[in-house]
Amino acid sequence: MRGDQPHLRPGIATGFFGYGYQTWIFPGERRMFALLGVRGQSIFVDPQSSRLVMVHTAVRKQPAAGPGPRESTALWAAVRELGGSR
Repeated sequence: MRGDQPHLRPGIATGFFGYGYQTWIFPGERRMFALLGVRGQSIFVDPQSSRLVMVHTAVRKQPAAGPGPRESTALWAAVRELGGSR
């Protein structure tokens, strides 16, 4: 995401995520991002703090309505929290 595109910032692009270069950007200080497929596939990445990557394979019958299912995002938050406490 470029600085001249404030409409892509987290909380503005969507209610939670920011968006740039086919990548969903998490809000907050940590530079985390996710790649989210239309049928439930996802890759969550924390390249700096915990250096964790979570991959979720899925094939849903219907495309997701938003930028990713709540379950995957909640799991990522829990995994990241555990990974950062080592």
